[in-house]
Formats: sequence, C-alpha cells, structure tokens
Amino acid sequence: MDSKKVFELRNEAKNLSGIEKLNKLNNALAIVRSLYLEESDDEWIQKAFAWVLIDLCKHHVTTKNLNKAESSFKELNAIDFQDNKDEIIENQKSFLRPKIDSNYSEIQKAEGLSKNGDNKGALAIFKTLISLNRLTELHHESYGWVIYRYIKVEEKNLSSVEVRTFLRDYMNLKNERPSMLHSMILSFALNYSKTHRDFRFYNFFLLWNPANLRSEDLYDGYKDGKDIPSLISRICREFVNSNTEVNIKEFLNKVNLNKETVLDFFRETIFWNIFNANKENKLSILWNLFNQYNNNFSKYGQSKWHSEILNLAERFMKENDEWRFLEFFKNWNPENFRADDWKETKKNEHVYKPLATKAIKKAFEVLKTQTSEQNLAWLIQPYEKAIKLFPNDEWLLREKALLHFKNNELGLAIKIYKEIVLELAGKYYVWQEFSDCIISDKCLKIGMLSKALSLEKNEDFLGEIHLDLAKVLIDENLLENALIELELYKKHRETKGWKLSQVFDELHKHTSAVNQSLKDNRELYKKYIPFAENFAYADLDWTEVVLADKWKDEKGKERLAFTDGKTIEFSIGKNRFEILKQSELGQIFKFKLYKQQIKKEVEGKFPLFGKTVVTEYKYISLIADKTGKSNWEILDDTFAVIDYINKEKNIIHAITTENKEVFFFQIKPELQIGDFIAAKSYIKKVKDESRTELRQIQKIDKRSVLSKFQTQISIVDGVNEQKQLFHFVISSKMQGIIKFTETKLRPIEGDFVKLSFATKTDKDKKIRVKILSIELTEEVNPNLRKDITGLLEVKYKNGYYPDYGFEEDAELEDSAFDENGKLIINKPIPDFAFIGDYYVPKYLLEEHGITSDCRVNASAIYAGDKWKVTKIERI
Repeated sequence: MDSKKVFELRNEAKNLSGIEKLNKLNNALAIVRSLYLEESDDEWIQKAFAWVLIDLCKHHVTTKNLNKAESSFKELNAIDFQDNKDEIIENQKSFLRPKIDSNYSEIQKAEGLSKNGDNKGALAIFKTLISLNRLTELHHESYGWVIYRYIKVEEKNLSSVEVRTFLRDYMNLKNERPSMLHSMILSFALNYSKTHRDFRFYNFFLLWNPANLRSEDLYDGYKDGKDIPSLISRICREFVNSNTEVNIKEFLNKVNLNKETVLDFFRETIFWNIFNANKENKLSILWNLFNQYNNNFSKYGQSKWHSEILNLAERFMKENDEWRFLEFFKNWNPENFRADDWKETKKNEHVYKPLATKAIKKAFEVLKTQTSEQNLAWLIQPYEKAIKLFPNDEWLLREKALLHFKNNELGLAIKIYKEIVLELAGKYYVWQEFSDCIISDKCLKIGMLSKALSLEKNEDFLGEIHLDLAKVLIDENLLENALIELELYKKHRETKGWKLSQVFDELHKHTSAVNQSLKDNRELYKKYIPFAENFAYADLDWTEVVLADKWKDEKGKERLAFTDGKTIEFSIGKNRFEILKQSELGQIFKFKLYKQQIKKEVEGKFPLFGKTVVTEYKYISLIADKTGKSNWEILDDTFAVIDYINKEKNIIHAITTENKEVFFFQIKPELQIGDFIAAKSYIKKVKDESRTELRQIQKIDKRSVLSKFQTQISIVDGVNEQKQLFHFVISSKMQGIIKFTETKLRPIEGDFVKLSFATKTDKDKKIRVKILSIELTEEVNPNLRKDITGLLEVKYKNGYYPDYGFEEDAELEDSAFDENGKLIINKPIPDFAFIGDYYVPKYLLEEHGITSDCRVNASAIYAGDKWKVTKIERI
C-alpha cells in the first residue's frame, strides 16, 4: 500500500454517496494513518492524509454531523507539514473552519486580542464561552495559548494561587501534547518555581508528564550566535539547586533520552556547586555536597561528570581532610571508571597522570594511616587493571602487594614480592617491605632485613630496619646482635639530632644487661641473607655460565663477563658476589638470572613513519654459586680449518665446521694454513654483530675431524690442461677450481668427485669453497648430470646459414653423388647446437661430424649457470 492507493480510493468515493462514500473514505483513512505512522515526513503521504480528512470533514458537514467533522478537522490540523505546507490545503482549512466551528468568529477575535497584547480581553471571551458550555476541544489549543500569554505577562501581578489555578486550568485542557505550547507552559512553570518556593515544580512536572518532552526540549539550541541549554538540562539543574527530592530511577525511565546524558545534567550542576563551595571556602557545605552526591548518584554508574566529581575530590580532599577521600572513593565505586579515566591527559605541553591511577594511589596513601578498613577487594581490583596498563610502574605493584598484606592475603603479597625482587633486587626498601609478609619464619625474616641493610649505605633510610631486625633478634635470643642494631640506630639519630623512638626504648630494655663482644653483624648478615635469597628466587632455575672475560672499567673496577655460549651474556662487578672475588677465566659458575625486558624508541627505517619501539633484553644476576665443573666444560666443541694467517697482526683466520669465520691470535706451536684445530666456542655480541670466540685452542689430526665438515658429490665441468686445473660444480652458488698441484687426481669432464670442504662468504657476497679433500667416486648426483633424448638443432652465429654456390641448372659430374644418388656436399661445421634447452658445444659437433639437425641421445652436465652437453650419439 502507498499514497497512490489512497488517492485512488478518494476518486472512487467521489462517485458514491451516503454510507458507501463514508466507508470508502474510512478505508482510505485507515491506510493513510498507517503510512503516516511509518513515514510522517513523506510529503505525498502528508498530502494524501490531509485530503482524506478534508473529504471526511465535508461529508460530515453535509450530513450535519459536526462532532465528527470537528474530530476530523482536529486531526487535519495536527498534521506536521513543517516547511512543506500546501497552499490549496491551507485554503481548504480556512474554508472548513467556520462551517465546522460555530464559535469560529469569537475564537478568532480572542486570538487576535491575545496576539496584540490584550490578554485580559481574550481571556474574557474564553470565560464567556466556558460559562455557556460552548468551549469545545477544537478551541483548547487557542485557549491554552491565551492562558500562557496571560500568566507570562501578568506573572508579577498574580498571586501564587492564581498562577497555579491557571496552570491547573491548562492541564485540564485536551490540546495536542507534546507540542510547543505544552513545552512553553513547562518552561514558564520552571522559571516561576525559582522565585516561588511554595510552587512544587517536581509534582507539576510529573503531572505535565515527562513523556511529552519534544526532541527540541532534549537537546541544546542555538540562537544569535549563542548556545541555548536544553529545557531538560535546565529542569535537572533546578532540581539540584532547589534540593528537590527526585526519584531518579523513575525520572530516568520517563525521559526519552540516554540515561547517562540525563544523569550528567544533574551531575554537572553538582560539580559546579562543589567547585564554587571550595572556591568560597565553604568547607562544611563542600563536604556535605560530596556526601549527598555519592548517596544519590554513585549507584547509577559511570559518566563524564561522575569522573569529574571524583577529580574534584582528589584535588580538594588534601592535607588535614585527606582522610575523607578513602570513604568517598569507595562509595563513588572504582567500577565506574571509564576508559578515558585510565588515559594520560595533556594540557599546555604538560602531561598529567590518569585520573584512575591518581585516585587509587591517593586511596592507598590514606589507607596506610588507617586500620579500620577490613575488606580491600574493592581497591585491589582497580590496581590489577592499572598494573596491566602501566607494567613499568613499580609503585603500583608494590602498593598492590601491601594491599594484599593489609587484607591478610599473605600468599598473594609474597607472590607479588617475588616478582618485584626480580626487577628491583638491589633496592633495600623492597626487601624491607618483603620482610613484613614473613610472620612465623624468623630466620627468613632476619635474612630479609639483613639483605635490606646490606644494600643501602645511607643510614638516614635504615632506622626502622635496624629496629625491626633488633626485635626479631631479641625474639630469637640473639641479644648481642640485637644490641649492635640498636646501637647503630642510636648513634645515627644522635648524630643527626633526632629523637629516639619509644620502640627503641622498649627494645633496649631487653639488651641493657648484654656484655658486647661483637664489633658488627657482618657474619650474621652473611649467614642469614641466603635464607632470603633462596626463598625469593626459589621459582627460578639455575643457569650454568662460564667466566669468559675480565677487564677494568673507566673507574678502574674489575668486571667479569659470563656466557652460556649461545644466547645468554652478562657482565657484573668482581665484588658483586663473594665467590667471584677469587675466580679465573673458564671457570664454571651457576646463577639465578632474571631476563629483563627493555623497550625503547629508535629511529625507524623510514623517517616519515617516525620512531619505532624495539625490545631488548638484559640478564640480571640474582645469586651465584660454584659448580665444580672443569674450566670451559659447558661450552660447545668447535672444529675449524686454518684458512689464512695475517702475519703482520699475528691473527689466524679459520673456518668452522658450521662455515663460520673465526679469528684468534697465533698459538704455540704455531699453526699453518690447512691445519685443523679443536676448541671451545661461545657467541659474543659486539654491537649488532654476533661473533664466535674460541678458547682452549689446540691443533688436531686432519683424519680425526674431516668427517665433521661438509661432504658433497660434485661434477667436473671443465678441464684446462694449459692452466693445469679443473673446474667443479656443487650447485649454482658453490663452485671452484682445483689446481693439479693440489691433488694427484686427473679427472675428465663429466666425472663425479667426492669433496669435503668448508665455505666462507667474501665481501662481494660470493661463496668461496675451500677444498679439504677430494676423491673420484662412483656415486652420482642426479642434480648435476642428465641423460636426454631429442632433436639436435644446429645454430650459426648471427643466424648465418652458408650458401653452397649451386645454380639451379648447373651440370654436376657423377662423382658429386654417392652410390644412392644423394648429392655429396661438404658443409661447414655449425658454431653450436641445442637439444631443447641444452647447449651443445662446437667441439662435439666436429667430433661427430654433425652439420645438420638430427635426433640424438646425449648426456648433459650442470656447469653452474647452464646445462652443457658432453656426450652425443646419433639415433
């Protein structure tokens, strides 16, 4: 069905009368009403709808059924033509109005008076019509406008009772709703309520019905270059400012707008009220506003202004009022963080931390001074997200561990600290915090605190650690050791002029009778620190490494380089671990290592795309021990052949069985080119290059190692007797020559030889083959020789074919023919030939006297860049 069908039914109705005409028009009306509901903006549907109603109005006027005519006319006026008004339709409305409306002239007069400012006169006319019971629903819209104009102009001259009476009269009308008039009445009521607190706007709004808000009432407008706040936003603002008790849930359900948007109308107003209260230093009001906000709005979830209010709390709740933040933040509910709250913000080239991390860290700081909070799961959860988003922030991880500790989740706290000590093994405060998680194991706790003291030399930071350690030592009846810790604490405090704590006084009572014989606690630390280290790193495997190098840095301190020979390399100071102070090159140690990931920005290959992030790794040594293994034992055995000796620099160039070039200084007894060696090897990274380093180098017998090098079946593709050499091919990239002086073999073209060899890549990227041994073999490499059958096609240089000089009618002697009568012609030998794609050299054509195309069996060998035929047999 479409508007075309409606017009067809109208045309059919024109030829009918009475009930048949009415039925036909009602059918058209039913169709067009349905179309209008689906597409009210369609111009043709609007016109079809209007014309059907015009026809019905005329029919009802003719049959003197004015009530139905009035109803149809009212529906006609409700069609929203917007900017598509049709002049003919408007004329029809003007024609019908006085026929349908018996009060038309009086209503028109009243409207004229009202529009010209005589609202009292207009109102008098409508009161007369009401008293005579002549005001029909058709006039309710006009009467509503008169009421609106009257109360708006006369507001100051009317009592509150009179205004509410007019509003009541309006609400009893049955005019179109939603509509501009209905929204104007609401806007008046809103403004009126601001100066008349006895007028309960919220109750009026519910009676007015929020469902009647138009789209224009829900969104901001724009006029004369200025933004105009939406009606709904002004309503919400007034509810907040007037402290109106609003059923928020009911309100949200009634307003046809995104709930978060509506909530932010309330929240934004509260935000500015909080902001201004702080600005005016009205602190009691400020804290009350924060509390009221949470009570009324935190349960409705996240939004921009919900986060902005948290931002104010984070800023305003400070110093003596910082304690307020923990409870506020908990009720605000961290689950309400938006994605944007986890992002850094930039302003005037400054980068600010995300709101979420600022809030959880502030809550943590408050929590450190409070003991009342029991269940901290609500705060631990956002910490988990923060750690995922900012994995390089060590403080987040430490704070989460301390939250677990406060939450009596010691296992989880210990698990986190085991991660932290991998990255921050050298930070005293990490071991101090870790020790707090150890309750019953006193040896372990002593070890943790001893480790902390061994890492930090500045006594300004060690006071609490000395006291904590002294307390545990007293519990273990190690009173002399405890006294040393207390004396260290006391001495430094007195030097600084700081007061001694009450805890010191209590602990010192237990050691006052001790006869001190110890000078320090070094032996105690040495004994107990391994308890802490072994516990902290229990989940890590031992890694065996060899001490590969020693040197002194710029400050003259000796450093040691270790490697597992393959992928692990690291260096540390000689004094990092006690067992390293007496060490020698090649010695095997075992370490527990942490593989630290380091990401950094570097210039990309293409500047247009900016910098790129690369990931590097660094090995951090945590604890070390000896292994008892022989020097260099864990390194791989490597075998190599001497390729070249730089006598000027006394450096040997060798090629390993893996075809890697290695360099080392000449040894005793001296090596010669062609000698073979065995050694221990490891990979050393120098800048971006990986080099193979050799240690424990010794000369070995060729026969014992030759089998470890590459062996391949090669083919001889050329012999040069004049130069006393032959050429061999292993593959397209690996080929070379062997001089007669280097071997007793004298192969011929096409022979297979078995080669043992090493390779190296020259500066021009070509592979050079160094032959170690060669022998003839019956083995065949099918990739290097093929047997073929096909047509041999002779070729001449430059495509030239010789002219044999016979004229067409020349007379030839009998001797010019063979016994079969075939002409004998001594053709010249072609320059070359092809069998398919296989090249045939001239010497083979000469050898077999081939001067023309023929079928042959042939043998071809691979010459490194092409195939070459070496044997031919005519078929």
